[in-house]
Amino acid sequence: MTTALIDLKTTARNAGGLRIALAGELDFHTAALVEPGLADLVGSGHRSLDLDLSGLTFCDSGGIDLLLRVDHSCRALGTRLHLRDVPPLVAKPMRILGVDRVLRLVAT
Repeated sequence: MTTALIDLKTTARNAGGLRIALAGELDFHTAALVEPGLADLVGSGHRSLDLDLSGLTFCDSGGIDLLLRVDHSCRALGTRLHLRDVPPLVAKPMRILGVDRVLRLVAT
């Protein structure tokens, strides 16, 4: 049995927002592992949440679905979600699915 690896950590914090890094494989199984932590961060009262995806090596529809749910939660709370440094292997399926029209993809 193999274990997919995913890592979620806060890399910066200021008065208005958080910067969080998500690294590894974001798929149906690992999305369930990081979703509670992301939900806590979304509900922490910050005005913005920058999610650095530069460390992702894989993302399937389960991972994209998680990002859409996080974005929906952020919007409901008045928090701006920015997906930063999205790797091409993640950005391409987002564009194909039209998700890039909903999510804010930002290059830094």
